[in-house]
Amino acid sequence: MNSYGGQAVINGVMIMGRNTSVIAVRSPSEEIIKREISIKKLYSSKFNKILILRGTLSLLDQLRTGVRAINLSEAISRGEKDLEETAPNLSRFQLFLTFSVSLLFVIGIFLVGPAVVSRILNSLGLGDFLISIIEGIIRLSLVIAYIFFVGLSDEFKKLFQYHGAEHMAIWTHDNKDDLTIDNLKKHSKEHPRCGTSFIFLVILISIILFTFVPTSSIIFRVIFKILLLPIVVGVSYELLKFASSSKSEILKSILNAPGIWIQFLTTRQPDNSQMEVAIESLKFAIELNED
Repeated sequence: MNSYGGQAVINGVMIMGRNTSVIAVRSPSEEIIKREISIKKLYSSKFNKILILRGTLSLLDQLRTGVRAINLSEAISRGEKDLEETAPNLSRFQLFLTFSVSLLFVIGIFLVGPAVVSRILNSLGLGDFLISIIEGIIRLSLVIAYIFFVGLSDEFKKLFQYHGAEHMAIWTHDNKDDLTIDNLKKHSKEHPRCGTSFIFLVILISIILFTFVPTSSIIFRVIFKILLLPIVVGVSYELLKFASSSKSEILKSILNAPGIWIQFLTTRQPDNSQMEVAIESLKFAIELNED
């Protein structure tokens, strides 16, 4: 049986399968609109045995698919009708602009900010390892604070409800139960394969690897961290992949627990209509990936 992942989109759910991804979105007329999202994947069979690299390529594919899914769901939510069966490709400029803005945000908030703090701590005579731990705590705190505050808005509360519905649908499929609302209600809105587990691991691995980055120069420290990011992402991916295939429940629990805790912030209990959208999205994904 194939395993599936996904994410919440505007008024809907995206499901990612081995071959293709789909979205299902509730339109203003209450109709559930389903669309396929096809991209030329960077992560292909010729790369799936190259450790570290495959994790970075997989993340880039997920980001590209996620951007298209959100753009398409936003158009459907506005009531646009002239949409093709497959999601339109973004131009290279749009993808570059989206990626650049996101990268600048990450660099500014999660790299430059903590690096400035580390420079101050270094002047106080603290060791590199302790400084790296403090930086990691700052990064994690920024992530949690950001999620908490955006979650106070009605739009993000709805998005988090669809996130919960997506997890419940995938849990139902994982347990080989029929995809019905009653069956979804039996399962948790938190799921160990959620990207929040990956985010925590990235922060944890960055604490370890960034320990070896000199703290004497802020500019050099930030540049070196940017160069290390693909390695951090790749190592985190390999750890999650190892944990998912491991027979040790203790190891799985240790690696998954922090991500599950963070999901208490990123998911909300969905209503029946939102679970219906998640069901339709997963059914459509199964139809295209397995039939």
